[in-house]
Amino acid sequence: MNSLFSLLYLLLPLLTVSALVYSFRHGQGSLLSGKVLLLTTGPGLLMLVAFYSLAVHMNSQLGGWPEFNGERGLPQHVITHAGVAQWLFTIIILLAAFGMPLVMGVFSLAPKLRAKLVYPAFCGAACWLCLFLTALAPSGFLLWWWD
Repeated sequence: MNSLFSLLYLLLPLLTVSALVYSFRHGQGSLLSGKVLLLTTGPGLLMLVAFYSLAVHMNSQLGGWPEFNGERGLPQHVITHAGVAQWLFTIIILLAAFGMPLVMGVFSLAPKLRAKLVYPAFCGAACWLCLFLTALAPSGFLLWWWD
C-alpha cells in the first residue's frame, strides 16, 4: 500500500505539471489575468497560510514547539486553529490529488474545454507547490503536525 501511495505522490504532481506545460506550449498562459491567477492559486495559498499561521500561533503560545503528540496540553484556541488548518489542508490535498486530475482529464478530452486546460492545471500545480513548501517548516512543528 505504501508503494502505491508513493507512486501516486510522484505521478499526480507530474501529471499536473504536464498539463500546465501543455497549456503554456499551446499559448494558454496568456489567458491568465491577475484575478484568474489569484483564484487558481487561492486554494494552495490558503492551505499554506493556514499551515504557517498555525505554526506561528503554536510557537508564540507555547514558547517553542510541542514536545508531545496530539492536542494534550494545548490551549483551546490553538486546538481550534489546528482543527481549521487540518480541515483546510485535507480538503485542498484531496482537491489536488483527486479533483484536479479528474477535471484536467475532462478538460483534455473535451475539445471546447481543452483551450481552458491552463486553469485547472495552474490550480493543481499551485496546490502541489504549496504542499511541498510546507516541508520548509521547523522540524519541531512538522513532527507534531504529521503525528
